[in-house]
Amino acid sequence: GALGEHTDRFHQHLGRYTEVIEQADSIESLTGAVREMLHESRTVQGLVQQTQAKLSGEHDRASQLATRVTDLELELLRLSEEVQTDQLTKVANRRGLMQAFEAEVARHLREGGALAVGLLDIDNFKKLNDSLGHTAGDHALKSLAASVRERLRPGDHLARFGGEEFVVLLPRTEPAEAQQTLTRLQRGLTEALFLYEGREVFVTFSAGVTGWRPGEALEAALERADEAL
Repeated sequence: GALGEHTDRFHQHLGRYTEVIEQADSIESLTGAVREMLHESRTVQGLVQQTQAKLSGEHDRASQLATRVTDLELELLRLSEEVQTDQLTKVANRRGLMQAFEAEVARHLREGGALAVGLLDIDNFKKLNDSLGHTAGDHALKSLAASVRERLRPGDHLARFGGEEFVVLLPRTEPAEAQQTLTRLQRGLTEALFLYEGREVFVTFSAGVTGWRPGEALEAALERADEAL
């Protein structure tokens, strides 16, 4: 603003200086006009330099702030993923499951199609913990989660629902097809043994599956899947 004000005034004064110079009849008569022109030129030049320095400083500050904003966005994304991820198995937790379910409901409203809900329960998990210890139980949970996740389609969802229970959401899948999918997962899991203290440990699960009914809460579908299990 200050620079604009001074340059406007300088531009206006140029007309007056031009008239003085045109009417001058000697070098001495130009002295006053030239001195004023030099003074105003130096003032404008100084303001230009100050403005350039300030703009350069603000540009650097803006760049630093942009970098900081990017860092904060990445941190928020990381924290959001942590809040929605089960830290042991690295699949979604209940919060992540609800977010995935809400996304699938929204997709259903746009595109239609079926949605199957499956409930998985590790067999004899308490016996496994009692005989081999909780560390072995943790290995079993991670082994099951990894095995199931790698066998699901990219658009499917897997979440740890609590304890030894897991939930799968299978978009665009009718219950009969979903039952076949879970049966394949059960068979595939027999290949996913892990070694614990030199012993081969197999993890198996029982499963129940149902079709989600439009308009119902996830809990209602999970109750039917639990009965089917």
